[in-house]
Amino acid sequence: MKTFKVYLENRAYALAPRGGTLEEYLRSIEGKTIKQILDDSSYMRLYFGNKFGMSGPAEDTAEADLQNFASKLTNWVNRDIYKKRPKDREYETEGFKAEHNYEEYRTARHGQARARMALNKARREENTDKMEELQVDIDKFGDVLDDHPYITGMRQIESEYDAAVTDYHNSPLTVEFLEDDGSRQYDELVIAFTKLGGDSETIVDV
Repeated sequence: MKTFKVYLENRAYALAPRGGTLEEYLRSIEGKTIKQILDDSSYMRLYFGNKFGMSGPAEDTAEADLQNFASKLTNWVNRDIYKKRPKDREYETEGFKAEHNYEEYRTARHGQARARMALNKARREENTDKMEELQVDIDKFGDVLDDHPYITGMRQIESEYDAAVTDYHNSPLTVEFLEDDGSRQYDELVIAFTKLGGDSETIVDV
């Protein structure tokens, strides 16, 4: 029976190549999910952090090269993440804001924030009358914000983004997805793999 230490080390080195070319390595992870790759990479990072300290393994060591390879691998397999959760959110567009009365939302949010800051000051000064007055203002702003069209629309979009990312991360990696896509991320993966002593059919100028 394997000891717990052996299991830990095996899990920490789950993404380590076992020889051969990069293309052969990528074929070996076909059927895994992006989430599994991300989880294995995170586990490696935590394991090395515990083993070598928060700064991780020293530069120019096998562990440092392996951690770098795992990082480049996760960047590449996760390359379409911004197609699922774009950097420019739909609810940040001027059209969405106008349609969902963003100005009313912004005014109420900022007003409530200022009232809360003033309430904290009134508490420190033990000004009871001011505290009661400010609490009324905070509640009024809260009534505006509760189920505001902008908040409701934003939450719906975020929920759709979350669902899309979950589906993306849990979809099995296919042969087509694991082929050289000519991207900068793939070139970086090739360089990281060759630094481990492996070969690749792709030639990268460095």
